[in-house]
Amino acid sequence: MIATIEGDTVLHRPTAGWVGGYVAALVLASLGLFLAALVLALLISGNWGPGLILLVLPVWMLGLTGSVWRDCQAKRLWRVKIAPGELVLDLPAGRSLMAHEARVRLALDVKDVAAVETRLEAFRSFGMANMQRNYGLRLTNGDLIVLGEDRALATGMAEETMGQMVDTIVQKTGLPLVDLGMVEGRGGLLGLMFTSVPGWETGSVSLERVHAMWQKAAMTGGLAGVVVIAGLILSVMF
Repeated sequence: MIATIEGDTVLHRPTAGWVGGYVAALVLASLGLFLAALVLALLISGNWGPGLILLVLPVWMLGLTGSVWRDCQAKRLWRVKIAPGELVLDLPAGRSLMAHEARVRLALDVKDVAAVETRLEAFRSFGMANMQRNYGLRLTNGDLIVLGEDRALATGMAEETMGQMVDTIVQKTGLPLVDLGMVEGRGGLLGLMFTSVPGWETGSVSLERVHAMWQKAAMTGGLAGVVVIAGLILSVMF
């Protein structure tokens, strides 16, 4: 995750964070193709009703495959090099799960960075809640470069490697870390479709609301993974 090459510090996502995802994507793709073949067989045999009803399953499965694959690609390709007085960024598209960030390949003078900003993001969907912490570089000209996020906070599936790498950036560059509080967005369908991510200019919610969302995430955040697994099992059964 943190390497030193010729005196420079190179940050990257750990291999364990994306290898398993590729395997999961291949499994999902296989299931999606199997279901697509099943639907095609139903349509060819003249069973239009069941075929059209079941068509949603391969479409959903292949869509989920694309999201998992995109996330793995983003984790594998993410790089930040910290050189004396400089940050060299290679940030792939897809590094944010719910937002759609463009790829960034840029060498920044540390003097052009005003601060590292962070905020909590809470998302609700189907009675469940999940929390993630996002990080970005606020430039002196006012622009923001999103680095990425820690996900599934307050659950047993929490991933917090981004925060560890941001701590290294702050330590090596001396940049201030500014906490913007928490915002709320719409989680959509399992955090993948119909999501709504508040802009970075959105003000923070109250401390009471923050506390309530932490509690809800701790109680229900892990259910999202259970729902996805249950959906996959039902897809296979059908």
